[in-house]
Amino acid sequence: MSIQQPFREDEFISIRREFIMKVDGGRPILYPIDFDSTPIHYLSPEEGLALSLLRGDRTFGETQRFFRRLFPACGEQVFPGLIEEADEMVRAQPTPSGIGRQGILLRSDEPVYDGQVFDPREFVVSPAEFAERAADPKRRLRLDTPIHIFTIFTHRCFTRCVYCYAEREPVKEMPLARWREIIGEMERLGIVLSSPDNGDTFARPDGIDFLESLLEHNMHFLLSTKGHLSRETVARLMAAGFNKPVRGVIQRPVQLSVDTADDALAGRILNVANPRIDLMMETVENFLAFGIMPKVKAVITGLNYDQPKGIVDRFYPTGARRFHFVRYRRSFHRHTDDLFVNPEHLPVLKRQFAEIRERYPDVVVTENLTEGEGIRPEQAAQAQKQLWNQRSGCGGGWSALGISADGKAFLCEQINIRDPFVVGDARTQSIEEIWNSKKMLDFIYPERAQFEGTTCHTCADFEECMWKSGRCYRDAFFSYGTPYFPPPMCPSNTRPGLRLA
Repeated sequence: MSIQQPFREDEFISIRREFIMKVDGGRPILYPIDFDSTPIHYLSPEEGLALSLLRGDRTFGETQRFFRRLFPACGEQVFPGLIEEADEMVRAQPTPSGIGRQGILLRSDEPVYDGQVFDPREFVVSPAEFAERAADPKRRLRLDTPIHIFTIFTHRCFTRCVYCYAEREPVKEMPLARWREIIGEMERLGIVLSSPDNGDTFARPDGIDFLESLLEHNMHFLLSTKGHLSRETVARLMAAGFNKPVRGVIQRPVQLSVDTADDALAGRILNVANPRIDLMMETVENFLAFGIMPKVKAVITGLNYDQPKGIVDRFYPTGARRFHFVRYRRSFHRHTDDLFVNPEHLPVLKRQFAEIRERYPDVVVTENLTEGEGIRPEQAAQAQKQLWNQRSGCGGGWSALGISADGKAFLCEQINIRDPFVVGDARTQSIEEIWNSKKMLDFIYPERAQFEGTTCHTCADFEECMWKSGRCYRDAFFSYGTPYFPPPMCPSNTRPGLRLA
């Protein structure tokens, strides 16, 4: 069980502030505030009500007795059992940043006066409505309100990276005033997760004003840039509340993209005439001056596979201690095969990571470049099947929505932001109107006929795959030019797909 020690009568328990719990569409849900990975936990009506009673200012004994008065027919272990089940479910699926590893319960010997307080009456849901929603394959996992908005403020950037996956077509950008209205609607809908990526927010002159609006409305987001941020710019962000933890517990992260320690190679990768790595080093120092440790991230390709150690060597003296190296994946908008990391590059990468960890024991290095190494060909098919069975479906249209620089609403920023992938227009429509529009619903609930000529058309698991396990629109589109085709990873798909990584 997840609870290591039995509940004590005199202890105080509340729900950790890293989690949001609410009722969505007649069912209670719980999810972590994490922009990178947001597993949604669907609770039973009993679990939702039990958890809503944990407010931190009453002892566990008092809370349990109150529950027993509400449900006198329940046994003594029902209330703690419901709490344990929910806690165990969360511990089994922590986010990459670690939210959930300690479960959802904050246990204390003293009252938790700043704990989350819920109105239990809001968690009294209709059993019939709950059962109807759970039995509907189209609606059981889709949220009535999105919890994450990709706020693509601009397509502009300071660089023209050879590996960039983002659409860079110039568009007539929505004015800041409209963005402020959208952010205000996000707050009213209870949305706290925002992703201002795709372009570089600071490449638009009013980009910092946009970020200040996100901060004003208490949004959680990753600040990612390839640009140089002066001490004055960083100070302005801090004054707006960037370093104030979300809900008092979650620090907004900073990510600085640096793909090489060599200026000449940087010019080739970034497609700029004067790459200034020294300015990125200064940006690290500017954030550290305010107590924020940026993460230095590099996209590793066939061009810079020998650069990880050089990056750490060059940035370590600035105070940087967190480095993230990710494998290049195929881009729809710009791609050549020499950007792939190939097997002959792995020994060089392994040696560099070993040297980094030996020389810099205080550095945190994460990478996905040597994962899966050593898998024999005969194991590949089984590994593919396992990955397919354990896949998490795309959140686009189910829990997340994208809004592009010109207001187009979309579901995946790595494919064309144009029909059939555009599901609305935020210049004239609200988030709620887009989320419930016919165009949105037609896209996320495709008909079998749209897959005619593919294995999906006659597959017995069509509904399960489309509306529960989920599929990747991007991978299908990359390989076959249409989202109405099984992704290459599908074990039933015998047509070869493109190599994606």
